[in-house]
Amino acid sequence: MADRRRTSALLLIGAAVAALLLAAPALAIKAPSLASSGQYKAFVEYVKKMEERSSQPTSGETKNKFEAKLTAKKTAAAHKANALFHRAADEAKAEANEAAKEQVEGVRAKEGKKLEALKAETAGKLERLEAEFQTKFERMENGHRNREGALKEQIRGLRAQKSQKPPGTPKEKIQEHIEKVQGEIAANREDEKERRAQLKSGVEKKRVPIEEAAKAEEVAIGEKAEETVRKIDKHWAKSYEEKKAALNSTRENRLGYLESKLEQGRAAVAAMPSSG
Repeated sequence: MADRRRTSALLLIGAAVAALLLAAPALAIKAPSLASSGQYKAFVEYVKKMEERSSQPTSGETKNKFEAKLTAKKTAAAHKANALFHRAADEAKAEANEAAKEQVEGVRAKEGKKLEALKAETAGKLERLEAEFQTKFERMENGHRNREGALKEQIRGLRAQKSQKPPGTPKEKIQEHIEKVQGEIAANREDEKERRAQLKSGVEKKRVPIEEAAKAEEVAIGEKAEETVRKIDKHWAKSYEEKKAALNSTRENRLGYLESKLEQGRAAVAAMPSSG
């Protein structure tokens, strides 16, 4: 039964997390493309320029300068590609963190509302229990007070009778009766003390399970929230790693393309006829 309840709880947590994640926007990267950068354009234009000059006679010194510029421009474009990767990765990380934070705040808000509702519900139960105890206590106290009042009134009557009797057996009999009634008063007080203790014990026996159940529910609410938060964090960490891997793949493709363009430019320089 416990396993079934735990399975049901996990399914509910999974459904809640799925709802949160389906409602979340995909990561939108704001970094510009490499093709729009000045470094890339300068490099591609220079390669094109080399290709246009590939049939023109050129000195060895000039060819060396051309190759050096090709390498420098390619290096600048590669640095830009790496910088764009890191920028996009940082943006992806920040957006993943922000999305996770927003969803976690929602989970914590719901957790807080549930805890407040539980607190109010528990307080209501304890207040009703206290009211029930107070009613029983007052009824018991009034009963014992009335009985003691009646017994004291009886003693006053007996003492009045005693005062009217001459010394001897009648007076002693009345005194014995008075002492008996005084014993009943003492017994009544002792009974009240015991009844008071019984009532308090009964209230405590009812209070403990109420507080224990509330504490268990509080723990369950907290555990459910923590499990949901862990799933949210795991989801966005995975989303970020996948996006970062995609960005890195793009970077590697860009670097590979830049390398191929460099070889294209070098081939154009090598094809230039020597001028002497």
